[in-house]
Amino acid sequence: MSHHQYVLLDTDAEEPDQDIDGTLASNGPVHTNAESTYATVLTGTSYGDVDVAFDVTAYPAPLSVEGWDEVAEISLYFPTEGPLVGDPLSEDLAEVPLLGDEEEYQWWTFRIHARGRDAASAAGDIHAEEDDTVLEQHLIQIWAAPHAPEIRHRLTDQTGRRRRTAGTEEYTATKAAEADHAATPPRTRRGDVHRPRARRAARPYPGIL
Repeated sequence: MSHHQYVLLDTDAEEPDQDIDGTLASNGPVHTNAESTYATVLTGTSYGDVDVAFDVTAYPAPLSVEGWDEVAEISLYFPTEGPLVGDPLSEDLAEVPLLGDEEEYQWWTFRIHARGRDAASAAGDIHAEEDDTVLEQHLIQIWAAPHAPEIRHRLTDQTGRRRRTAGTEEYTATKAAEADHAATPPRTRRGDVHRPRARRAARPYPGIL
């Protein structure tokens, strides 16, 4: 991976806008585009290797935050053949198959765990040798579920704190207040006088990005 990130995406999905109005609020581990078809997972590692494990289950996985620095859940919209994962700049992408026989789109819960991001950020570029323990580790649990608001289970590292924005409810309230303020005449202001597409070829997911 590179540039402190890797991605989960549907083929031809739009990358999130830099404008926050076109992007869901960042919870620290991950942010998505408005259609929930493209997610950017944020890493402490700038360039190099991150150990990423996927656990795809038929039912919601039991929640355990022990041993993890950051844990958050989001909803993403993918076909059952799964998203592509990897570095979007090099287009070195692998497939993560989901459960199901039909190539139909549906909502999935992605619970993203991360640890070691601060240590990896301090270490700089990381290129692990075979059988090395990679400094930064992620676990992504996935199961089919209706669309739901994001859940921030655990947020403790400095890497996440630097990238975290307001929660969706707080952000919505703030934007509503800004719109109301903008619509108020200056004299009265206080203090003022997604169907399936053809997919690009991808290699099997190797476990380390």
